[in-house]
Amino acid sequence: MNLLHTLAPPHPVLWPMLYSVVVYGLRYLVMAALTFSFARPLPGGGIGRPHSQAPESMAMSRHVRREIMFSLLSLLIFGAVNGVLFGWGLMRHSQLYFQFAKFPLWWFVTSIVLALVLHDAFFYWLHRAMHTRLLFGLMHQVHHRSIHPTAFAAYSFHPTEALAEALIVTAILFILPIHPLAVLIFQTISTAYNVYGHCGREFYPPGTAGHWLGRWLNTSSLHAEHHRSGRGNYGLYFSVWDRWLGTASAATPAAARVAV
Repeated sequence: MNLLHTLAPPHPVLWPMLYSVVVYGLRYLVMAALTFSFARPLPGGGIGRPHSQAPESMAMSRHVRREIMFSLLSLLIFGAVNGVLFGWGLMRHSQLYFQFAKFPLWWFVTSIVLALVLHDAFFYWLHRAMHTRLLFGLMHQVHHRSIHPTAFAAYSFHPTEALAEALIVTAILFILPIHPLAVLIFQTISTAYNVYGHCGREFYPPGTAGHWLGRWLNTSSLHAEHHRSGRGNYGLYFSVWDRWLGTASAATPAAARVAV
């Protein structure tokens, strides 16, 4: 440790940035790599039902390398945002609390649920804004180069989009009283659902979209339709905002997609 501090002395911004990059990076890359190993948008691509099957001629290796490259860049930006927040002391003004006894246990669990709900709302409006003519090329076009996304597309963002994604998560920490462990759980769920949403396979049971509860979920099939058509289904975890505001669109059956 002394040698590490000699080579890279503690820095108020650099150290929290590196810590965040390592935590975010390991979590994301392990989840994406494991998911990609058993689910990908190729013929015979693994478990689950295919819904966004890529043509056999698609250069998957080049496609995945591009997604990984932009994902690594996004991780650096996520880390930099955390470095600035902690290094400049801005987190002192957030709603983070570090003593479990400050709030009851039921709030710890509730804060995770509310964080997901808030994140979904912020993401919907950011995502919808990024599909406007003004912002699409500047922020979101890189992500939509993955017409047939893989698990590694979950963080495949242009730097401007990566920054915006980091800031909407940051906003939650300034709105909602939440413990760091609850933040870790919330962000782990977020990463896992994002990886699932881009993996190219569907794991929810058939008929989920017609179920009274399942119809409010933004499934991998619905997000695949978003990548295919470039519009609609702007939510992250839920389809609530899409259904309320008329931006929901049904997933096209896999057979019809392959025939196109």
